[in-house]
Amino acid sequence: MSGQRSFSGTQARRLLRNARTATLASLNGDDGTPYASLVNVATDVDGCPLVLVSTLAWHTKNLLADPRASLMVAELPPAGDALTGARVTVMGRFVKTDDLQAARRYLARHPQAEGYAGFGDFAFWRLEPVRAHAVAGFGRIETMDADEVFPSADEMAGLEDSAIEHLNEDHADAVQRYAEKLLDATPGGWKIVAIDTDGAHLRRGGDVLRLAFPEPVYTADALREMFASLARPTRS
Repeated sequence: MSGQRSFSGTQARRLLRNARTATLASLNGDDGTPYASLVNVATDVDGCPLVLVSTLAWHTKNLLADPRASLMVAELPPAGDALTGARVTVMGRFVKTDDLQAARRYLARHPQAEGYAGFGDFAFWRLEPVRAHAVAGFGRIETMDADEVFPSADEMAGLEDSAIEHLNEDHADAVQRYAEKLLDATPGGWKIVAIDTDGAHLRRGGDVLRLAFPEPVYTADALREMFASLARPTRS
């Protein structure tokens, strides 16, 4: 598409990053009727949605029979017409994954799931996107190919674990200031548990906060400078 979009792929991806829950639409195995259900959602480093679902659930049985599905997240306005809020629907195919990074990122977003994630009937699934449809108010409607919303972030995926360890061990004071000064959290005990192109998750016990970056980063140097720039205003 030529020209500037009214709602960008980055904005659509950030909606997914911020979401805790989503509507999952799968196809019933018996007659193909669409079935919508509520799921908890997280994202991988690229931004693709991750879910943890049980084989006892209808949606899982549907995905096992036909992996085609869509997932919608919405940012509801605090008052007034809910349809004025931004939302994005990602369409594609769900694939079961045993990737340890995906599991860790999901549990970083939803620590309460640690109690049942290891049950035999539960598994992590990743939505492999084909396209996304975003609506952000009157005249702001965009349909985008997957690579516009989910550009490759291989370098970030490869350095996430080491970056988390480095920040928590060598810059623990800065991590506390991110939580207190930038996210208005009460002091003490915060650790970074996930990092991606758009920000990081900080966790203390069962509480999880999202630290958003002003702009996406895709390299180690850019990530280092981003955390340094976020730390500067917290030192005063």
